[in-house]
Amino acid sequence: MRILYVIDSMTKDGAESQLLKTLTQFTPDQYETYVVLSRTEGERFGELAALRCVQDVTTLSGESSRVKLIEKAFALGGIVKAVKPDIVHSWLWYSNFLCGISRKFGLLRKIPFIASQRGDYQARYGKFRLWLTEKLIYNTTDCLLTNSEQIQHHLHQLYPHKRIISIPNLLELPTEVWTQKHRKSSEEKLIVSVGRFAQEKGHCYLIKALSLLNKKDVHWKCKFLGDGELESELRALTAEHNISDKVMFPGFCKDVFSELLKADLFVLPSLHEGSPNALIEAMCIGMPCIASDVGGIKDLIDNEKNGISIPSQDPVALETAMHRMLTEPEFASELGKNARNTIQQKFNMEESIQKLEEIYQSFV
Repeated sequence: MRILYVIDSMTKDGAESQLLKTLTQFTPDQYETYVVLSRTEGERFGELAALRCVQDVTTLSGESSRVKLIEKAFALGGIVKAVKPDIVHSWLWYSNFLCGISRKFGLLRKIPFIASQRGDYQARYGKFRLWLTEKLIYNTTDCLLTNSEQIQHHLHQLYPHKRIISIPNLLELPTEVWTQKHRKSSEEKLIVSVGRFAQEKGHCYLIKALSLLNKKDVHWKCKFLGDGELESELRALTAEHNISDKVMFPGFCKDVFSELLKADLFVLPSLHEGSPNALIEAMCIGMPCIASDVGGIKDLIDNEKNGISIPSQDPVALETAMHRMLTEPEFASELGKNARNTIQQKFNMEESIQKLEEIYQSFV
C-alpha cells in the first residue's frame, strides 16, 4: 500500500512523535510511505527520513499567506499526481486544511483522504476558523481520526453522518514504576510539568498557583520541562511572584521518564487538549497527577480515583489540589497506582496499529 502523509513539520511535539512511532511499525514490504512537510523540516527531520518505509520527504516551505497556501495546495496536487498514493493521510490543522483545499480544487481527485484531528478544535478556535474547518476539513475528508473518545463523541453529535474514529496514542509502557518518596517535612517536594511553552498549555496558571502554594506549610520546588516562545515571559512571571529560586527551566528533556521518577507530583494545567502524551506518560508509571478537566483529559482522569481534575485557568483550585497531593502521601500514592492501571487498560500499541491498518484497508 502506498500512503502519502502530510504534516506541518517534524518537530519534537506530540503529533510528530506519534507519526514517527506509527511509521516505525511499518515495513517496506507492507507500505511505501511518502511524507510532505507543509511548513518546515523541524528538528526530527533526520529521524523521519531514515525510516525504512519512508521513500521520500518533501518540504513545502514558505510564509503562510493566502497566495502561498494556494501555491502549496497545487504543489501538493503535483506530488499526489507523481506519487499516485492509495491514501492521503494528513495530521494537524494546517495540513488538514491544505489537503482540504487541494481536494476542493479537484487535485486529490478520488484518492481517499483521511485527516487526523489531534486536539480539541472546538475549544481552541474561534467561529471563523471553525467555519473554515467545517467547510475545508470535515466536509472534504472521507474519514476523521481522533485520539480521544471524548472528542470523537462530540464530533459525532455535530456530524452524525461523518465517519469519525478514535484511536489511542501509540505508547510504549515503561518497565519503571514510580514510588512514593519518603521525604522529611523540611525537604522540598518536586513538582514537574511537561510541555512546550505555549499559551494553551496554561503554564502561567501553574505559576500563579505555585505562588499561592508558597504561602502554605509545604516545602516544594518545580521543574518546567520543555521549551518554546513563552519561556522568557514565564521566567518573568516567576520573578514577579518571587518564586524564581524555586522554579527551574532546564529545557527540553529527551529522557522524561527519569525526571518523572524523581518527582513527587505531575501537573498539566492546559486550557485545551486532545490526548496529551505527557499526562499519559506520567500516569503510566503510576505518578500522582493533576490536570485540567478539558478535552481528551476527561477520558483519562476520573477525579479523585486515579488523579485530580481541576477547572482550567483556576490557580486557586490548582493550588488546593497540589497542597492535598503533597500533604496526603497515601492518597497520592493510591491515585498513582490507579492511574497506571487506567493506562494499561486503555493503551495497547499493537491494537492501535491494527485499528489504523484496518481503516487503511477499508479504502483499497
